[in-house]
Amino acid sequence: MNVLDLPFNKILLIKKSDVPDTILMLEDRVKYQNHLGTVHASAQYALAEASSGEILERNFGAWNGAYFPVVRRVEVKYKNPAKGRLFSTGFIDTDRAMKAKKELSEKGRTLVDVMVKIVDEGKNITFESTFTWFIAKAKKNVNSD
Repeated sequence: MNVLDLPFNKILLIKKSDVPDTILMLEDRVKYQNHLGTVHASAQYALAEASSGEILERNFGAWNGAYFPVVRRVEVKYKNPAKGRLFSTGFIDTDRAMKAKKELSEKGRTLVDVMVKIVDEGKNITFESTFTWFIAKAKKNVNSD
């Protein structure tokens, strides 16, 4: 499933970024602001979580219901106040991705770390994170008559 199709991400209007070398973006809207007039921590988190899912899908492909990913753990550091539009960048370590694909094939489950950064229009890093995803083979439905 495309992360942009998830109802929560639609509410926030998270979309593909139009800025080179970035993944997703969050527009500059008053409804995302906190009491300081900067982008609320939870809005940044939502963008980062969606971005980690997008990165996961780009690295592992569409599972078409054969596997399911869920966030297991998150480490976050808020670095600077976020102002204006926000953009995400991120990656999965190539060696770890290869190992995870092998584990998934052999054991039917794995853990994968996805690193995500959020930057604002001023190119300030506002948020750094590691999202650890648990991926498992989907259980088949057994119909009993």
